[in-house]
Amino acid sequence: MIKILLACAGITIFPWVVGRPLAPSRERGGRLLFSWIYGQLVLWAAFLVLSVPMILIGKNYAQVRTAYAYVCVALFVIACGATLFPWLRRRKTGEGAGADGKMEPWFGKKRWTQALWIAFACILLVQVLCALFLAYEDGDDAYYVAITTYCQGEKPLYRIIPYTGFTTELQARHALAPFPVWVAILAEASGLSGAATSHVMMPLLVLLMTYGLYALIGRRLFQTQTEQGKGWTLPLFLCFVALLIMFGGYSIYSPENFLVVRAAQGKAVLANVVIPALVYAMMLLLEALEKQEKVPSRLWVVLFAIMTTSCLCSSLGGFLLCIFLGLTVFCACICYHRWKLMVGACVTMLVPMVVAALYMIL
Repeated sequence: MIKILLACAGITIFPWVVGRPLAPSRERGGRLLFSWIYGQLVLWAAFLVLSVPMILIGKNYAQVRTAYAYVCVALFVIACGATLFPWLRRRKTGEGAGADGKMEPWFGKKRWTQALWIAFACILLVQVLCALFLAYEDGDDAYYVAITTYCQGEKPLYRIIPYTGFTTELQARHALAPFPVWVAILAEASGLSGAATSHVMMPLLVLLMTYGLYALIGRRLFQTQTEQGKGWTLPLFLCFVALLIMFGGYSIYSPENFLVVRAAQGKAVLANVVIPALVYAMMLLLEALEKQEKVPSRLWVVLFAIMTTSCLCSSLGGFLLCIFLGLTVFCACICYHRWKLMVGACVTMLVPMVVAALYMIL
């Protein structure tokens, strides 16, 4: 039980601290969600940058896990310093956070708004129960969950056939997206088996991150209505999204099916977490351009983490997000005459470019 509580703290409090310096100073009411979600993306990005070279040179799970633990501690210390020093400086000089405008609280004061929030909570609870307790069959579990289990051995990673346990050559296509190895680290930290972690902890994590991102996106989309006291727009939007997800099992390849059925697989995280995270980051970027402000450097760090995490989830995920980001930034350059944005966009695509090159070579 203690291990499970520590693992839960490791996927909640720890990412929140890491992502705290990246939260926009004018993020109205969403700093906690933003810090937690994007802090987790930073940790995933760090895991990809660390693990892929180690896997390619033949390191085993224990070596990757130990190195990742040191990197996490380093990121935690850096984040604490980056959060504490500006706070002390503002306190010394008496400067405020500079939040512009006031918005109605998340849950509002009107009964209609609170009723919609309760309805959304009920729909979310049903989805959580479905993900945790309803049996389902997914052929990919025979590969990805098996990798999570086998990689805890002493043999080099991605050199074992998950179906038989026999040794083979490097499976480069899967080694470039080692998300199951991160799930194995979470499983070891919680004391649960790889299968239990994949089917219990990961659905909770991915579901909460997904709806957290939709809450941030909805709060930004309905910002004007919220400022005018129409706080019911956000919970109504979330109820609509939740209903679409609940009845989205029209195909085994739909993002909604991946969210509820295949939450432990990198493709589910790519479709339901990484892509919405990029959408929200693009909204922040375009908002800064619309206000003729300088794009904050921390936003480029966030974009770099998103693009890198896309490669962790899927070998081809970087291709998709590079196209999305490239087209968005190119259109922004034309509209706002800020051609320097292309430089920042190219920097954020460095890791996907390297992974794509390795994919072609290997």
